[in-house]
Amino acid sequence: MRHRSTGQRAARLLAASVVAGMVVIVPVAAFATTTTVTTPPSPGSTTPSSGPTQPSNPLCAPSAFSPAQQYVASALSGRVTQLNSLLSAVGNTANHLTAADQQTLQHDISAVELPGIGALQTQVQQATTCAELRMAARSMVFDYRVYYVMTPQTHLAIVADDETAIEATLGNLETTIASAIDNSADRGKNVSAAQSAFSDLKNEVSAAGNSTNGLADELLAQTPQGFPGNWQVFGAARTSLSNARNDLHAAYNDGRQIRSDLQ
Repeated sequence: MRHRSTGQRAARLLAASVVAGMVVIVPVAAFATTTTVTTPPSPGSTTPSSGPTQPSNPLCAPSAFSPAQQYVASALSGRVTQLNSLLSAVGNTANHLTAADQQTLQHDISAVELPGIGALQTQVQQATTCAELRMAARSMVFDYRVYYVMTPQTHLAIVADDETAIEATLGNLETTIASAIDNSADRGKNVSAAQSAFSDLKNEVSAAGNSTNGLADELLAQTPQGFPGNWQVFGAARTSLSNARNDLHAAYNDGRQIRSDLQ
């Protein structure tokens, strides 16, 4: 009788821990469906989502130099704000980034993008001609691609590592889940539904892993110079991450089913 009671408690605790773990971590992957990746412009276009002129070629005339200078300075300032936001996400809120991926992103943002944009801010402040402004503006867009490359690259890499961590967590629990089901079966409980749910859980986790395998490395290999071609990479990555998120959600539902069947 003692063995039976202990087994029942173990099964319930296991099922609860599995589901609780997924409740905590699966919503993180929902970011894959909410990450905003702006629709890419047509090839050759550099027009952002806002602004009265193309930032790489601002309207400028000697008689109206000051407004053009202010426009480019504002565009640069916006990019600094965006980069700092990305850096904060990488360092403070992206809990599942691998050490290598975090280091790569922090280097690209803090050692390449931010110093480069900062140097351009100085150039714009010191500029006295439209030619100088346009040179700085062109570099701002083509050399750094803060919005069109660095932003989706960072967001999607974070999600890729989030989902990979979830897959690993669930994979590591599979042996424990199998043991709980076997223990329940040994006590005479009908575990056919739990077994079916467990089989599906394993398939869903495997499918999610296939979607995310190598994805972070591919994303981090993208460069500003690869634009606009790398928009295909970002678009495909977002689809893969969304598929993985759906698979992990299905695995979560399987976990709930297992919990219900083992109670």
